[in-house]
Amino acid sequence: MIKIPNRRVLVTRFPFESQFGGEELHTLAVCEGLYERGVFCAFLGSCPVLLRAMRERHFDSKHAWLSRPPVTKARLFLFTLMSPLLFLLSGFYLWRARAAWQVDTVYMLGFSEKLLMTPWALVFGIKVLWLEHARIGRWFTANPWRRVYTFLSKWVTVVVTSNAMKPVMAKYARRVVAISCGVVQASASTLPTDLREFMQGGFVIGSVARLSIDKGVDMLVHLVHSKPDTKLVLVGQGPLKSSLLARARAGKFDNRIFITTLKTRGEMMAFYSAINLFVLPAREFDPFGMAAAEAMWNGTPVVVTDKCGIAFDLVGADAAVICAPTVAGIDKSIKFLRRHPAEMQAMAARGQALARKKYRLEEMVKRFWEVIG
Repeated sequence: MIKIPNRRVLVTRFPFESQFGGEELHTLAVCEGLYERGVFCAFLGSCPVLLRAMRERHFDSKHAWLSRPPVTKARLFLFTLMSPLLFLLSGFYLWRARAAWQVDTVYMLGFSEKLLMTPWALVFGIKVLWLEHARIGRWFTANPWRRVYTFLSKWVTVVVTSNAMKPVMAKYARRVVAISCGVVQASASTLPTDLREFMQGGFVIGSVARLSIDKGVDMLVHLVHSKPDTKLVLVGQGPLKSSLLARARAGKFDNRIFITTLKTRGEMMAFYSAINLFVLPAREFDPFGMAAAEAMWNGTPVVVTDKCGIAFDLVGADAAVICAPTVAGIDKSIKFLRRHPAEMQAMAARGQALARKKYRLEEMVKRFWEVIG
């Protein structure tokens, strides 16, 4: 059946860095879901991950260059210096996309295009959505371009991916809509042989996160050191990878920590089902925590810190353990669950029921359809 598009959406992203993660997965899920509802979607930007992924899914896509966003001192200087040229260039890009694809809505992911392309979109009569996935930090609050962002926000809809993010962004934008992330489902596939062999025997704790200080993964390594019968699997990449491995080997327990990346959604689903407990140990505010929702969806017991945005939805639901973002807080939660296995499984069942009600992909796409329409 030929679909007749009634809306035409341009997705843009000019990132500081690019790797496949929650933001990219979310964007692809939204585009695929909207396409099923008859919406035309195209991509414009310098993000190689999204550019390749959109083309693989047969969405029209074009590479374009724009300065990296002004989120470091050096980039702030260069961006400000080049802003007149960048402003004209972004206008040309949007004019060309409008002529080629007749887009009527632009879905902006990057800070650069929100500042530079939004005025052109308003002039061209194009509806503007800003998607905010990132944690709000000094890169934004102390950024002189924040005033421009706040000014332009009067004419756009800002979409955040969790209820926890809405009051945060409401300080800087007039119209903020919270659309919780939906879980992208897939049939479980076979895990890599080395990972399956590692997880045999013992109590296996798993986590999926960027390997950085703000995500708190180093606290999990510290905890494994004090638990001889416990193994830890970290799925992710990041600046702490080499130091975490070195720390594990120095402590002579490298046979109890495994750091890897998984290639497919099927492997991720199999991973959640294979571990005994999932922990998301964020030290600093995490806008949502998609991996925790995925683990809950698959019926895995979950521990999250109160810095995870998903904790906002879980308060009072008894569907996961919410703890302080400290080694002591996480340790206490793990010990409690291990001492009460029946309660841990009952909690996992409640978590699965909650996730399958609140984080359905169909509901997320429906909400985006309503915002775009």
